[in-house]
Amino acid sequence: MPAKAKRAMPETIRGTVVTQRRRCGKANCRCANEGPLHVSVVLSYSEHSRTRVVMLPPDEVEAVRAATERYRAAKKRLEEEANTGLAQLIARLGRAR
Repeated sequence: MPAKAKRAMPETIRGTVVTQRRRCGKANCRCANEGPLHVSVVLSYSEHSRTRVVMLPPDEVEAVRAATERYRAAKKRLEEEANTGLAQLIARLGRAR
């Protein structure tokens, strides 16, 4: 049986990597009676005003986290550039009056 082909990680990913701790809902599970909760690492993102989550395999967590950090850095740079452009436009239009 061939091994799974490793797919390339996207450069940027919108979302946040978070650790969820939850009860599974099974009556006979350890988590139902004050036992430790189930832990999973997920990518949380919003889509059409709804929060969505995607469970991440352990070997993908760091790569996805890095991609979300690159997204936030790119978004910050774009916001700064847009704010500079807005300030320049307002200053130019103010001088024209």
